[in-house]
Amino acid sequence: MPINEIFGKTFNTLEKSLNILSKRHTLIAGNVANVDTPNYKPREINFKEALDNAVNNESVEMFRTHPLHIDCVSRYSIEETTTDQASNGLNWVDIDKEMTKLAENNLRYRTGVEVLLKKLNGLKYAITEGGR
Repeated sequence: MPINEIFGKTFNTLEKSLNILSKRHTLIAGNVANVDTPNYKPREINFKEALDNAVNNESVEMFRTHPLHIDCVSRYSIEETTTDQASNGLNWVDIDKEMTKLAENNLRYRTGVEVLLKKLNGLKYAITEGGR
């Protein structure tokens, strides 16, 4: 019996979701770390779009910061988010927005882990024949 039949599509989707959320956390933390860096533009991953692409196995070219960088393909794209004017006079990082995104991302990640644990506990329960 193939492993995918045991775990189903849920595990695959949860794995991809947690990977995207982990990468998003890294980007947001980088934005917070660069709050005082002149002309820094915050970067972001559109979670819904990235998950849709990952689940449907679509590839998107990654964001390149320099034209001489090597092309590579990923299941999500990283975008720089800016407005017409720097939000804090130094760069485009709004620390309040970034901290809100970090909290939201953390909640999504924790929820995904909880769902994964529930699924694994269900399998454990079935394997032990209901705790016999």
